[in-house]
Amino acid sequence: MIKAILFDLDGTLTLMDQEEFMKNYIGLLAPRFKQYISPDKFAKQVSKSTEVMIKQPLEGKTNLQVFFADFTKATGLTYNTLWPIFEAFYTTDFPALRCLVKLNPYGKEAVEAALEKGYAVAIAANPVMPLIAIEERIRWAELSPQTFDLIPSMESFHYCKPHTGFYAELAQNLRLQPSECIMVGNHPVEDLVAQEIGMKTFYVGDPVEIDTTYKGELSDLTQKIREGSL
Repeated sequence: MIKAILFDLDGTLTLMDQEEFMKNYIGLLAPRFKQYISPDKFAKQVSKSTEVMIKQPLEGKTNLQVFFADFTKATGLTYNTLWPIFEAFYTTDFPALRCLVKLNPYGKEAVEAALEKGYAVAIAANPVMPLIAIEERIRWAELSPQTFDLIPSMESFHYCKPHTGFYAELAQNLRLQPSECIMVGNHPVEDLVAQEIGMKTFYVGDPVEIDTTYKGELSDLTQKIREGSL
């Protein structure tokens, strides 16, 4: 029996050109560190340390700890120097990127339908950003962060997509078995890997042959929620 619905953000509740978004994101972020490191070197190291965080999780270490261990080792800068600058960026500059993100017109309705039917709802975006940034991205979907029972972030989670550990951690935090959760997302690997630990999946994307429990638009998910047919 499904008790929780897990929603991806980018490409699911919101729509964007990922390459354009990342170019603008780094373009705003890098200059904030120019007194310590050139924007070009900063951009390259953020990319490298993010890749390490995604591909090389360390037992007992949060994603944030893994990222900064690699970043500080490579640059010689300390966490205490770097983190306040990141925080200031996410507070003041990051919201401006909203102009690059479009609303999925069926996203809010799907979340609200899940709430009405008594499901737990969680965000299941890749936890590669701090909580302040992920909460801002939720607002871009015209939803309140307080709506969700769980919002993973780099400070609190120990795995990233496509590791199955990310999905196990989601279920554990919700105090549910994976089989009691359904993952809703648009990425055929990062989101549908949830099936490997027993979650159901709802693939939101192009109508292609793909291994998933359900597929369709978010409006189709809303209909299933209201029918009680998940």
